Amino acid sequence: MRILITGASGFIGSHLGKRLAERHDVLGIVFHAARTPSFRCVTTDLTDERAVAETLRNFAPQVIVHAAAMSRVIECEDRPDDATAINVTATARLVRWAERLHAKLIFISSDQVFSGWKGGRRESDVPDPVSRYGRTKIEAERYVLASSARSLVVRSNSVVGPSLGWGESFTDMVMAKLRRGESVVLFEDQFRSPIHIRSMTDVVEAACVHDLSGLLHVGGLARLSRLDTGYALARAYALNPDLISPGSYLSHPRANVMTADTSYDVSRLLQVVPALRLRPLDDEFAADACHAESRHALD
Repeated sequence: MRILITGASGFIGSHLGKRLAERHDVLGIVFHAARTPSFRCVTTDLTDERAVAETLRNFAPQVIVHAAAMSRVIECEDRPDDATAINVTATARLVRWAERLHAKLIFISSDQVFSGWKGGRRESDVPDPVSRYGRTKIEAERYVLASSARSLVVRSNSVVGPSLGWGESFTDMVMAKLRRGESVVLFEDQFRSPIHIRSMTDVVEAACVHDLSGLLHVGGLARLSRLDTGYALARAYALNPDLISPGSYLSHPRANVMTADTSYDVSRLLQVVPALRLRPLDDEFAADACHAESRHALD
């Protein structure tokens, strides 16, 4: 199967490309990357219509996984035109190409389409974003869901785990500070449904090969605060938990565009991807730590 992955040099995209390239003909699209991932990639500006057309015509994918985005909330607030061009216009362009090529389109969206005033969000809940980032994601979702192409909107929650050297997760940032012996303040009043990158990749791979469509909330089993997630990471890697201090997201100068609780009800996810085996985050982090220790021993 020919699979095109946008955002291939990002945290999610690089993991997807590495996994899918083991079984499929994968082409990644990168834009700003100091080095390209290990699988085949091309440099293409998704805001350049001619460049996108050339790449899509030449590769003629059967599946397009659209993981590229301007995803930092504050950056989107400060650069609204760029946020619209990258998150909305580029998505609409890929939707049209999916229709022309009769390709399936898997769009990676976000939990930030919700305001965060309550958690346990289901696919049937009405989005109410408070940030420009969330609004661009909702607008892009509408293009995807209205398309005549086979399509799936994957609303990812907080995706955690180690990077492959491209992109950075929330837990990468926490790990780096703890390993340097630096203190880190984590929000005790900001809740997510963190999902490990392995499980996230399992879901997208299933979506590529099976008939999944519509809207899907993809998160982990537990509702955890950022603080809880940091403590779980410290436990798994035997790092000093005293370096972690609780804080409030309300103390952030841009708290008005940040969200308190965007945790998910993942009932539909477990129903439509029955082979998915979500594990507690402690177990996932412990597996990462064991792998890192084994690799260090071999080195």
